[in-house]
Amino acid sequence: MATVGACSKNTGSNESGGGQGSTQSGSIATDPADSQGPAKPISGAKTGGTLYQYAEADFDHLDPTRAYVNNATAVTNLFARTLTMFQNAGNGKLKLVGDLATTPGKDVSTGTKCTSWEFTLKSGMKYEDGSTITAADVAYGVARSFSPDLAEGPHYIQQWLANDVNYNKTYKGPYNGGAAIPPGVKVDGNKITFNFKQPHCDMPFAASWGTTTPLPKAKDTRTKLDLHPFSSGPYKVETYTRDSKLVLDRNKFWDPKTDAVRHAYFDKFETDIGQTADQQANSIKASQGKSANAVMGANVPPALIPAVQGDPAVKSRVAAGFTQFVWYMAINNQRITDLRERQALNYGFDRRSFIQALGGSTAGDPATTLLSPTTIGFKKYDAYPFNVDKAKQLLGNKHPKLVFAFANTAQWQKRATNVQSTLQKIGFKIVLKPIDAASYYTEIGRKDNQFDLYFAGWGSDWPSGSTIIPPVFDGRNIQAQGNSTYPYFNSDSVNTQIDKLSKQTATQAAPGWAKLDKDIMTKYAPVVPVWYDKAYQLYGTNVGNMKIGQSTGWPVYFNAYLKNGK
Repeated sequence: MATVGACSKNTGSNESGGGQGSTQSGSIATDPADSQGPAKPISGAKTGGTLYQYAEADFDHLDPTRAYVNNATAVTNLFARTLTMFQNAGNGKLKLVGDLATTPGKDVSTGTKCTSWEFTLKSGMKYEDGSTITAADVAYGVARSFSPDLAEGPHYIQQWLANDVNYNKTYKGPYNGGAAIPPGVKVDGNKITFNFKQPHCDMPFAASWGTTTPLPKAKDTRTKLDLHPFSSGPYKVETYTRDSKLVLDRNKFWDPKTDAVRHAYFDKFETDIGQTADQQANSIKASQGKSANAVMGANVPPALIPAVQGDPAVKSRVAAGFTQFVWYMAINNQRITDLRERQALNYGFDRRSFIQALGGSTAGDPATTLLSPTTIGFKKYDAYPFNVDKAKQLLGNKHPKLVFAFANTAQWQKRATNVQSTLQKIGFKIVLKPIDAASYYTEIGRKDNQFDLYFAGWGSDWPSGSTIIPPVFDGRNIQAQGNSTYPYFNSDSVNTQIDKLSKQTATQAAPGWAKLDKDIMTKYAPVVPVWYDKAYQLYGTNVGNMKIGQSTGWPVYFNAYLKNGK
């Protein structure tokens, strides 16, 4: 999963700030009762009022099928349900339960295990118009995800069904003449079954993503669904004006008895777009008016951290802790084909200086690996310790001219100059290229982008290397647009190892993913790992139970409430 701004996915944060996080561990619920609603009540929670989120830029996508950046997925969780979903089991542990489904899925394979998965839908679930959610609607939601027009979002299930990383070579979904039920999927009443040619033991986890969001064919507005998604969750879109405001209100047909994860304490949810991180922090720090009901959509800027930490009353309103995101500077391997140049970038990038500019230890710790320390089987190594002389030696007398692209926000404008200064010290000539923040990931996700360097944050979609290495470093995933393979790196030997490890369970494959992590960096240097991410976000005085999500990487809105109920 990609991350926006400098915020991230969380792995054991706490509400009072300063949480050190813990290694995320995910289990699959074995008791069907765990998947039944309603969700356990939040102690002291009240009903009513409007919860506000402040954001500097708009969302890339709100169509659940396309949403793959953490600020968007946190919001889509308010109005979109999926076959499974993570439930916070406490103590930094996540439990996968059935969301639309009665359980997290059943392996019904007759031969090789993990090749056939069956999900039975709960009864009584309805959309925002009162119509019934069906297994056929889930199948249609999966079918439309094959469309080249909806290339963004996770591709696990599509690739597994097609048995090909290029999942839509033949079947391209219903927009291109394909059936409403994709090949490999079977619908029988309230049951939906996924049949794969290869074992995929992580299917229950993959089913928690927007790929399995149900959608009636009659309500499919194709790419326009981004502007008005059709709700299956506790809230629905009331109004959405791009680059200005999103307003959600209650879906009166949502039945909490069918939902084991979500609450719906506040009446409305509003995202106000256009405030810088400084403006957000100052406004929520003061907590006057609606800012008392608001949450930041960014980390507290570095210059304001001393003021936040110096006031106990304000510091107590910080959601903080390690996340499972690793931020890296992607090197476009299509354009920078010289290994020595990529190695020079790794040796010569001053991580500590950059992190200090981010906000120091509240923002993150220096990263040297592709996997986060929160990943099962993580092994620490440092293939390229900071060494300016080594970097210059690798470049020789060359001074390559590189284009560094960045999201055009106040924070990233400052960070871009830090990157430019650091890399020019070792001999590179850096040209800065700002990109509209709302379309940043869309632009760097185009195969033909004309950028050499750009930052991206990536976190596990569940705590396994299988959701980190393949999405970013399997070159067979590269397509015209909608890429998460931002380095555009492709190695046959790496791909072979990915295929081998992907057939194993998360625990079995863990040592192999750690080894492959190190092999990729030492042999190819396709990116520059920069920092292991931390969240540090303020919320208003009237906001209760605001914590960074272990499954979204963003505040968990559906567990929050307003202390005075208005």
